[in-house]
Amino acid sequence: MSEGGGKRREIVTFVGDVQAKVGFRFVASQPPEVCRGCKLFLACMSKLKPGRVYEVVEVKDKEHYCPLYEGSVKVVKVAEAPIEVLVKSNLAVEGATVEPLIEECGKKCPLKAYCTPEWAEPGKKVKVKICQVIEDVSDKAVCGKKLKKVAGMAMDGA
Repeated sequence: MSEGGGKRREIVTFVGDVQAKVGFRFVASQPPEVCRGCKLFLACMSKLKPGRVYEVVEVKDKEHYCPLYEGSVKVVKVAEAPIEVLVKSNLAVEGATVEPLIEECGKKCPLKAYCTPEWAEPGKKVKVKICQVIEDVSDKAVCGKKLKKVAGMAMDGA
């Protein structure tokens, strides 16, 4: 899945041995200070966008020493992964670019992980291009909102 429906753009980076499996997903973080001085920084973390979800699509045989992991990391290809978010039911249209519902309501709700996702930065607006409408989750929303779960790609400039 990609924004234009074609192949996702792949990025070569490094991940720990345990994470070096096709299908493994992770949220890119701000590079720690120890990484900024590393000779492999440009090939490792510099191309990843903090807060974006990536998926390992290929694992290479090459390994390098990593001071952050204090061990070896493997060379992998990753692609930005679709994220599942909640949107107002009337906005859930494949191909549409929308702002998903990201808020902390304080209620105990089975949809909480979608309203406060790990990758979301508090107070920062995000735009998502909808690739697929997954399901109507209005009956599960404790807040009473009419919502649908969709899969989409985070957009640049978000």
